[in-house]
Amino acid sequence: MGFEKVNTIEEFAQFLSKNAESISREIVNYNVSKLEIALPQEIIDKSIDTNCEFLKFLGSTLTFSNEEVEPKFIEWLVKQDTPKDAQYIENLSSLIKPYAETRQLLIRILSQVCMDHRLTTEEVITVTSRLSYLLDLSITETILKRERITKEREEKQNQKITELSSPIIPIQNGMAVLPIIGDVDVEKSEFIMNRVIPRVTELKIECVIIDFSATATIDTEIAARIFTIYDVLKLLGVNAMFTGIRTDLVSRIIKSGISFSSFKTYATLQQALEDIG
Repeated sequence: MGFEKVNTIEEFAQFLSKNAESISREIVNYNVSKLEIALPQEIIDKSIDTNCEFLKFLGSTLTFSNEEVEPKFIEWLVKQDTPKDAQYIENLSSLIKPYAETRQLLIRILSQVCMDHRLTTEEVITVTSRLSYLLDLSITETILKRERITKEREEKQNQKITELSSPIIPIQNGMAVLPIIGDVDVEKSEFIMNRVIPRVTELKIECVIIDFSATATIDTEIAARIFTIYDVLKLLGVNAMFTGIRTDLVSRIIKSGISFSSFKTYATLQQALEDIG
């Protein structure tokens, strides 16, 4: 590749913009050869385009301070995101593994170009330092993005689990069962209060059987949440009763000072249904 001579950092930035695509292609092809996962061609092409824009961004910010560049670069990174990128962020370890070698290759290429075009030592340091700074910001944002994606996915999964573990099930006119599956934590109690109880009203339920057959433990905190749910149902004119409190939990409930004596309770769901008739 033949290069025309440049003598200032501004002219180097212009040169970098003109040759960004060829440099980007070399870097991306090298990077892809080191990956342990196969990338679709469209992702490779997008990576070349993104790296090309990265090099142009690098050149355009060589005269700015890091403090000035950081927010602009973060904004630039966000604009590069597409929905398809998320699935490749999942393979973060594979993407990061060749990072050090790729970084060194890019530094070598730009350092050599700087020297070929007679930039001063100070200017070469300016270019490589800014390059390293932007690359560090980029890898940090990639890791943070992975964490955000993972957190969002976990929240969606937990929400789904909560919905499945506390459904309202109409069984006959004016009657429904609310099975409590697993422990009653803050998230589940809020789901029942905010989503299940309004559904009880919509369905015009007059009696709710709250079944604890699939609940492992009941402590004072859980009891307090249950009492709150019971009180809200009562205020709405809905009759509530409890079933499925296993014998191995009874002694724990008594020892902890929890009293269900004011509530109608049954050993099994079947007994409750038979009693209601």
